[in-house]
Amino acid sequence: MELANYIETAMKSILKNPIYEVLSEIKITKILKQSNFVKREVGYPPFQIILHFLYMLIMQKRQSTFIKNSDKAYGKDVYYRFIKEKRYNWRKLLLLSATEILKKIKTLHKNGEYRLLIIDDTVEPKRGKFIEGTCKYIWSNKEHRSINALNIVSLNYAASHSTFQVDFSIRFWDFF
Repeated sequence: MELANYIETAMKSILKNPIYEVLSEIKITKILKQSNFVKREVGYPPFQIILHFLYMLIMQKRQSTFIKNSDKAYGKDVYYRFIKEKRYNWRKLLLLSATEILKKIKTLHKNGEYRLLIIDDTVEPKRGKFIEGTCKYIWSNKEHRSINALNIVSLNYAASHSTFQVDFSIRFWDFF
């Protein structure tokens, strides 16, 4: 708890920006703990790494470019290990974050405005013979034929003010 307070105090004094304010508003440190994003004895705090990923996303920078241009970036292996860590529950993190955001934006909605849950099954084509998780025989409505691809099923929330992903699943269809 002491480390979390230290990080929060440091971040408030260093970074006064909308990204950090939104993360604080939805209580991201609590959500990270509930999703098993807990720092071990060595390494960097998961909150810091998530913050770096958000900056990469917002600045539309690839990881390599971010590392080259930022003096606060960690080594590339830190980000790769973070993504591959099996004990982190990414789906729970997404769901709890979306729930908190929904609570915050609920006040923006007026009576009579539509709020929708959209189920989308996207077929993402992949090139190459042996790509892990792909199937050779997924029907693509775009290509009008069976292709080598991943099938990503997502649950999205849409309203007049916002659209965001609530949950997802990557479907593996290995029939043959």
